[in-house]
Amino acid sequence: MAIFSSKSLRYSYFYSPQLRQRVMEKVEKNEIDLLHAEHLKSMPMVDPVIGKIPTVFDAVDCVSMFETRRKDVIRNPLLKLFFWTERNKMARCEAKAIEAFDRLTISSAIDKESYPGPRDLRTKVDVIPNGVDLDFFRFLQFRARKNVIVFCAKLDYFGNADAALYFARSIWPSLLARTPELQLEIVGSRPSRAVQQLHGRDNIRVIGSVPDVRPFLGSAWIAVAPLRVRAGIQFKILEAMALGVPVIATSICCPGLGVQAGKELLVADSREQFGDAVELLLLHEQVRNNLISAGRQYVEAHHDWEHCVKQLSDTYSLACESFGTGSNAARLEFQRSVSI
Repeated sequence: MAIFSSKSLRYSYFYSPQLRQRVMEKVEKNEIDLLHAEHLKSMPMVDPVIGKIPTVFDAVDCVSMFETRRKDVIRNPLLKLFFWTERNKMARCEAKAIEAFDRLTISSAIDKESYPGPRDLRTKVDVIPNGVDLDFFRFLQFRARKNVIVFCAKLDYFGNADAALYFARSIWPSLLARTPELQLEIVGSRPSRAVQQLHGRDNIRVIGSVPDVRPFLGSAWIAVAPLRVRAGIQFKILEAMALGVPVIATSICCPGLGVQAGKELLVADSREQFGDAVELLLLHEQVRNNLISAGRQYVEAHHDWEHCVKQLSDTYSLACESFGTGSNAARLEFQRSVSI
């Protein structure tokens, strides 16, 4: 029924009256100092306590930006209409969240810039990038397998599944024609049936869920991130660079990361660009080594967990300081808009 209402399907699908009641009870018992709500789908469970305690909304990504980009790569007109409707519902909720919560966090500057709502409230949004465990993703802990290209991702997520299919169908045949020895490994949880059907074709292995992604990602000669739809920051790019694996990514991935194309990673969008980039990393060891070193240095400088946790702690402090100074009218409007 949410399709015919002002509520996003994510609200209705993940809504839990038990969790909503649990949150209310703990706040009423003064057991909570601050509430951290992650993703838009958490909104209906926390709206009764907005304004009662300091609150932080962890947007993670700008979802309305993602939905706009998803609509652009879908051909089915009915699905285009559906995702356009979902995008508008998401944007309205994002705009109301920035007014109601004491503080917001988001994973990249470009997502912050695209976030809906009054521009004067953007000062409430703190950019806190994804963190990487640099000890766990230890530099050069695996021996690289030449000619092996890997794409690691959560494969039941639309942007990743789309990337796997796009790369395998549109880019991979031309790469294989250039270098028949190449092998492609697609690794990630819950691959769709369409992704699974790639297995065994044209030197492609679909490995699916694995207990530890590091041996697959860390031993590849090249990691690719051929995304056409994205928001936020792609973890697998950071993890590959932390492990010492050179990355070739589409240009859409770079603004969220803030990397320099040609320094920390290579950028390719067309068949020819991917072919040239792969050939460069296969034939020129010094170029590959330079990318490996620069990628690891970038992750150490910008995505160390210690730095990210310090930023989150500062956001919590700012939320507590600003608690009670926001607009009660905005909070009441937010509660009405997300209640189910």
